[in-house]
Amino acid sequence: MISHFPTRQPTAGRPGRRPRAALVGVACVALAAFAVATDARAGDPREQTGFGSNPGNLRMFSHVPDGLPAAAALIVVLHGCKQTAAAFARDAGWLAFAGRARVALLLPEQKGLPRHFHDVYLPPWMVAMGGGNNQNGCFNWFEPGDHARDRGEALSIRQMIETMIARHALDRARVYIAGFSAGGAMAAAMLATYPELFAGGAIVTGVSYGCATSVFEALRCMEPGIDRSPAEWRRKVLESAGAGARFPPVTIWQGSADRRVVPQNQRELVEQWVAVHGIADRPGRIDKSRMATRTQYLDADGAVRVESVLVHGLRHAFPIESGGALPCGQAGEFVSAAGICAAREIARFWGLTAD
Repeated sequence: MISHFPTRQPTAGRPGRRPRAALVGVACVALAAFAVATDARAGDPREQTGFGSNPGNLRMFSHVPDGLPAAAALIVVLHGCKQTAAAFARDAGWLAFAGRARVALLLPEQKGLPRHFHDVYLPPWMVAMGGGNNQNGCFNWFEPGDHARDRGEALSIRQMIETMIARHALDRARVYIAGFSAGGAMAAAMLATYPELFAGGAIVTGVSYGCATSVFEALRCMEPGIDRSPAEWRRKVLESAGAGARFPPVTIWQGSADRRVVPQNQRELVEQWVAVHGIADRPGRIDKSRMATRTQYLDADGAVRVESVLVHGLRHAFPIESGGALPCGQAGEFVSAAGICAAREIARFWGLTAD
């Protein structure tokens, strides 16, 4: 799901000239990227502009249901690689939930290249010429300049949050963030760098904050996984958040059959956030069903601070429930029917309902 190629110099040619094939490739990338961007602006959610300096060069989409009450909650939804913000929000069930619960959605979008350029090597200058930050449209959660406080993509997302709160008079105390895959790893980065912004977080098939600082490390984090001590994971978060930071409760989702971001990452994430919250790595509650195993970790007052949900048999996908009385998304790019509605369950964990 995460593919980002290291920098390499273009093939040598005559001084001051690029190979003809490369120039043709640049033109094709640029035209295709423009066509995709035009289509995306035509739909709902809607693209927003003028949200700040945008150092990460991201796009901002929002979905604000009709009749949104004063001081409504805001959910930030981060897509995975090879996905677009609007399609993921629709397929994963976030749009339907927002309409029923009357909450606003912020949908940051990475600038990638069209799908026929995915998973084939293009030098970084060609990706940039095509308007992309990442060839496969992945948030750059592993780049030091993009996952640090007040830098790069992390700062762009913060600027979007501030803009949404100001434009729609949203409740600053009820801002939540959820992400899938590369978006899950970026959600972990946002929770680590700006914990004061969020009342709750959800990391779906993600990677621990601080696991990687290069694409090669990122691939090792995803599979086979990197094992570090809880103290090491905690240190990485506190170095970013600063001493005295207070962290929101976090729910961590994973498919048991995921071979792209392997289940060890869920264990490492649990270790990281249990240590960050300063609670025991000992389950306070375990609930097993045919679809999933839910494990909760409690603080001294009995409140759930960290939760893990292992979805049985799920591969690399965001889980939805295809049946039932309430709609919960539709099968799509890395979105699969698994008998459990992750969007609804995550919102319930945060205390948001669509009653």
